[in-house]
Amino acid sequence: MEIETEKPVFNFSFQVKCIILLALGLIFYADSINNEYALDDGIVITQNEFVQQGFGGIGGIMTHDAYYSYYHQMNANQMLAGGRYRPLSIVVFAMEHSLFGEDVDHQKPEDMKRIASLRHLVSILAYMACIFVVFFFLHKYLLSNVQKGEDIAFLAALLFAIHPMHTEVVSNVKSLDEMMSLILILLTFIFALRYAEAEKNEKKGSDLYLASLFFLLALLAKEYALMLIFLLPLLFYTVAKKDFMQAISGTLPYIGVFILYLAIRIKSVGVPHNVPSDEILNNPYMLAKGTQKLGSEIYVLGKYLFMLFFPYPLSADYSYNQLPYRSLANPLVWLCIIIYGGIVYWAFKLLSKQKILAFPIFFYLANLFMVSNLLIDIGATMGERLSFHSSVGFVVLLSYGVFRSPSFKGKNILIIGATAAVVILCGVECIIRNPQWKNDVTLFTHDVNTVPNSIMANGNAGARYVDMYEQIKDTGKKGNELRTQYLNKSIQYLSKSIAMHPKYTNSFLNLGIVYYKMHIPDSAKKYWDIAKQLYPDHPSLKKYYPLLGQSYMDEAEMLHQQGKIPLALAALKNGLKADNTNPDLWYNLGGAYFTLNQWDSARYAWNATNALLQSKKDTALTRRLGPITMKGLSNLPAPTTTVNGIK
Repeated sequence: MEIETEKPVFNFSFQVKCIILLALGLIFYADSINNEYALDDGIVITQNEFVQQGFGGIGGIMTHDAYYSYYHQMNANQMLAGGRYRPLSIVVFAMEHSLFGEDVDHQKPEDMKRIASLRHLVSILAYMACIFVVFFFLHKYLLSNVQKGEDIAFLAALLFAIHPMHTEVVSNVKSLDEMMSLILILLTFIFALRYAEAEKNEKKGSDLYLASLFFLLALLAKEYALMLIFLLPLLFYTVAKKDFMQAISGTLPYIGVFILYLAIRIKSVGVPHNVPSDEILNNPYMLAKGTQKLGSEIYVLGKYLFMLFFPYPLSADYSYNQLPYRSLANPLVWLCIIIYGGIVYWAFKLLSKQKILAFPIFFYLANLFMVSNLLIDIGATMGERLSFHSSVGFVVLLSYGVFRSPSFKGKNILIIGATAAVVILCGVECIIRNPQWKNDVTLFTHDVNTVPNSIMANGNAGARYVDMYEQIKDTGKKGNELRTQYLNKSIQYLSKSIAMHPKYTNSFLNLGIVYYKMHIPDSAKKYWDIAKQLYPDHPSLKKYYPLLGQSYMDEAEMLHQQGKIPLALAALKNGLKADNTNPDLWYNLGGAYFTLNQWDSARYAWNATNALLQSKKDTALTRRLGPITMKGLSNLPAPTTTVNGIK
C-alpha cells in the first residue's frame, strides 16, 4: 500500500494524540474510583485465601486454578471446562493486599472502601496503559505504511478508549486480567515485529527475548494468548511481508514458549478437560435440543457484532434464558451465518493478496472464537468483557472504512463532527454506567430490568434486596414499610429465578433467608431443606440451620408467654430438627416436658443439654424460658447474626 502523504484529518503530533486518548480514558472512568466490589470480585479477591496472604500467597496462586479457593470453600470440584489458569492478575491482587491492604478490617466498611478505591485506581491506570499500547501498536507498527494510517490509528484508538462495552472491564476489578492480557499480547506483537522486520545482521536477541517473555506473561494473564500461535504467522506474513515459510519458521520460538506454558499449566491445574455439569448456569446450553446449541452460538456471535456497533443497553449478565435458544432454522441465525461468512471470505481474500487489513479481521475473529463456545464450553452464553480483545480488530476495521470510503466535499468536517458526537454519546453512557457498578446491590437491582429473563440476574437481584433490607436504619413506620417492600421484592425475583430454573440452589437459600427475616421459620426451613437436597455440602447451610433453630426458639418463647405450652413444645422440636446442637433448645424442651409432667422426656432432654455443654466448654445457656416457674424472659431481641444473601 502507498505511504500516506496527504495531510491528516487529526493533524496533531503523536504526543498530543496520546494526551487526548489518555485524558478521555481518565475522564470516562474517573467516577469508578468511588466504586466498591461487584460480581466476581469477591471470589477472586476478597474471599481468595491466597490473595489475603499477600506476597506469601503467590506460590499458591501460581500452582492452583483461579477459582480453587472458591471451589474449596464451597466443598466443590472444578465446574468449568478446561479450568481457569490465569494467575498473573491474581498475583497483582495479592501484591496490592501486601502493599495497602494488610491492615484492612473486613468488618469496617470504610476500610473495605479504601482498598477497593485503590484497586479501582489501578484498573483505571491499566485501562489508560491499554489505550496507549493499542494506539502505539496501530500507529507505529500495524498501520504505519497504510494510506491514511495515521488517521485510522488515532480514530481506532479513540473508539477503543470510549467504547461503552468496556465499562465492565474497567469498573469490575477482577477484569484486570482482560486488560493485562491485551497489553501483553500487543507487546508481544510489537517486539516480534521488531525482530522479524530487522535485517539479518541487525537483529537483536533482546527483541526476541522480550517478545517471548511477553507471550508467556500473556498466556499467564488469560487464555486469549493461545490464539497467537495462529496470529503471529499472520502478522509476519501481512505486516512484515515475509513469505509463507518465513512466517511459519519465525513462529517456531513462540511455539517453544507455548509448550513451556502448557507444561506449567498442566503441572499446576492438570490436563484441560471438559467437566460434565447439570448446572445450567455453568452449562447454558444444557437444555438445547437438535441444532439449538450451534444455532444459539452463531446467534451470539451476531449479538457481539451488533453490540459493538450499538452498545446499549448494557448488562453484567446474559445467562439463561435472556438469550433464548435458536435453531439453525432461525432467520437471524442465517443472517449471522451470511455476515460472518462474508467476513471470513473477505479475510482470506485479503490474506491471499498479503494485505495488512487481513490481520485485524483475523484478530477480531480469533479472539471472538475463543469465547464463542464453539471451541470449548466457557460456562457462559456471552459477556461484554469477552468482546474486549475483539473490539481492537473491530475499531480498526470501522476506522479503515471511515477513511478509505469514497471522498466527497466536506468529508473531513463530517468525520470530525461525527467523532465529536460519538465521543459525547459514549461519554454519557459510560459515566452513567460506572456508578451502576458500585457494588452488587446497585448492579443487579439495575440490570435485572435490562435482562429480565436472566436466571442469575433475577437470583442476584433477589439476594441484593435482602442486603438493602439490612441497610435500613429507620426503626419507625416508614422503615418497617420499606423493609417489607424490599423483602417482597426479594421474594418476587427469587421465585422468578426458581420458576426458570428449579435447581437454582442459591435462590432457595436466599428465599430461606427472606422468610427467616420475616420470622416465618417453617417456610425458611422448607427452602433450606430443598437447597440441602440440591447441594448437601453447601457451606452456608452450616450457619443457616442454627439460625433457624434460634428462630424457632423465638416462636417457642412467644407461645410460652401466651401459656401455649404444647405449641411451644412443637416449636422447640422443630428447632431441634434444624439444629440439634443448640443446648438452649434442649434445655427448654426439657422444661416444656417437665411442665407437661412428661418426666422421662424432660430427663432425656436435660441429659442432652449437659452432654452438649460438656462438649462445648465455652458455651453456657443463654435463653431460659422458665420451665418450672413458667416466667419466661421478656423483650428479648431477635437473633442478631447477620445473614447475607448469596452472590
